[in-house]
Amino acid sequence: MSHFFNTHLSETNLMNTRLNQTNPVRIQPITSELYSAAAQLMAYGFGHKFQKLFSVSTTDMAFVFEHLLLYSPHQTGSLRFAALENDLLVGTMALKWKGSEIIRKSNNPHLNWWSMRSHIGCWKLLHIMAGIHLLKHEPEAGECYIEDIVVHPHHQGKGVGRLLLAAAQRYMLQTAPLSYLSLHVARQNQKAMQMYERYHFRKQSSTNSLLSAMLLGEHQWHYMTRKGDN
Repeated sequence: MSHFFNTHLSETNLMNTRLNQTNPVRIQPITSELYSAAAQLMAYGFGHKFQKLFSVSTTDMAFVFEHLLLYSPHQTGSLRFAALENDLLVGTMALKWKGSEIIRKSNNPHLNWWSMRSHIGCWKLLHIMAGIHLLKHEPEAGECYIEDIVVHPHHQGKGVGRLLLAAAQRYMLQTAPLSYLSLHVARQNQKAMQMYERYHFRKQSSTNSLLSAMLLGEHQWHYMTRKGDN
């Protein structure tokens, strides 16, 4: 998934990041109580991509994202983080890696497609789900993929994005057999790409998609990786 955050980050090693002591931001695995806030944040960050052809509102996007967070089966190969400042969600990030064994629990209900369809309409729902599917990436062995990363616009410039990337790097280094981080970024998002390069991500390849251009208004994507603990 593309990444929405334009924070200007100071050049410092991610593994040596220190929290702002006056307004400490903590990074932790997300809990269900934060799903609604995370869904709204994701909708704000990614909603504009789904408004190219259809009038999909931010509210509709948040509704779908919250349902996906609530009802999607738990997986052993995925983890979403929350960035909290004074218990307020200011950022979120999802990691994914190979070998996601789905854990279905008896108390984990199935995704309520009917509820979503009746709420926003069948055509809009199909468009949103098609767009989400286009943004999916299946990681290779050893790859820790940053599926999405979003920072609240009112909290950009505070280093929240840096802390989320640091958390991703730490998790990758501490989790065998993961050996590198990766992500996709739209070619048009030059500011984000430059920021990733500043933190040792390097472009490995580019892909073009007519369908992505039609549905999301983004036709070219850069695949970037960051090796080890550099």
